[in-house]
Amino acid sequence: MHRGDGTPPGKLTRRDFFRGASALGGAALGMAGVGAEAQGQKMPLRVLGRTKLKVSAISFGTNGVDNPAVLEAALDAGVNLVDTGPSYQQGNAERSLGQVMKNRRKDAYLITKWGLKAETTKAELLTSLDGSLQRLQTDHVDVIQAFMVDDPKLLDREELHAAFAEAKAAGKVRFLGASSHGRSIPQVVQHAAASGKFDVFMPKCNFMEHSPLDPVMADAAKKGMGFAVMKVHAVSRQREIRDAGKAEAFKHAAIKWALANPAVASVCVTMSRFEDVPSTTALATQELSDDERGMLEQYARALSPKYCRYCGQCGAACPEQVAIADIMRYRMYFKYYGLEKDSMLLYADLPAERRALPCIGCTGHCVGGCPYGLNTRERLLEAHTLLT
Repeated sequence: MHRGDGTPPGKLTRRDFFRGASALGGAALGMAGVGAEAQGQKMPLRVLGRTKLKVSAISFGTNGVDNPAVLEAALDAGVNLVDTGPSYQQGNAERSLGQVMKNRRKDAYLITKWGLKAETTKAELLTSLDGSLQRLQTDHVDVIQAFMVDDPKLLDREELHAAFAEAKAAGKVRFLGASSHGRSIPQVVQHAAASGKFDVFMPKCNFMEHSPLDPVMADAAKKGMGFAVMKVHAVSRQREIRDAGKAEAFKHAAIKWALANPAVASVCVTMSRFEDVPSTTALATQELSDDERGMLEQYARALSPKYCRYCGQCGAACPEQVAIADIMRYRMYFKYYGLEKDSMLLYADLPAERRALPCIGCTGHCVGGCPYGLNTRERLLEAHTLLT
């Protein structure tokens, strides 16, 4: 049963949140947490490549967000680009977003996803899109992205382009995009840009592993590709910082670092609580300071021996062909993103022979294969325990 305003029971509404803040004399927000709009500064808009869409510098990521009223607050703060996908919370992210879009579709540009594998058919892609539109309570999305592409050749699939052409002709989509999380991001971006068929790209982009990607993004942007970037916090490891103030400072610095990239039109951030909205949107009008840059560099040095880049090099050393990069990513979702159920479902969806069970009796071939010195076997065993 839902409340009369469409908010599920137990969920805080915008009115609840700001009533509480008012009762504390505004202290619950604090000046550092007052959004750009509240400070009299409008959310900056940037052009998303050849799409010519003027999108907010901060975009709203829906994975892990289940309160529609938080999105309402973000839209009110000037956010106009929203990223979602049918696999997020088993479709519930799109359903939650749909509660807002049925009344405020004109206030947002929508991105959703197509799961793309070697065997995916055109009919499956079109059926997936129709399901997304139904959940989103709209007749079209602005960008449809091929999701989590690690193999550049997948972008050439005729089924993908035939499905997009049909959906575009029917008025269900406007632009084609792709996203990539793993080992081949620069190669996938290069391939997409060279094809001229992809208008938008959403790569993982953070201060830990940006060097190979920076020149590729700059070149692709010159060719008209628009970039909205994600996972700028390097696996949300700020949760390991015990000092809450320092953790927040790190989180904000990582966002400002990404905003400083001239190829980036928008930085996609998950804002799951009302208090996240003003503190995050305020960053769109701030520059990264020298102290903040130094903090990120120090953090990168400390985190490097613990940070999996999903480069896939250790996979070549595994005689059992365990899906190491995928499992490490699911472990990340479980431990650092709070997406326990989604992570377990993703792990269960792997073929049984590619899960981490063989690691129990293995001597650790993958450890020697990691160029960064991670104890990969230890993390895989932990992942298997968490995800089963």
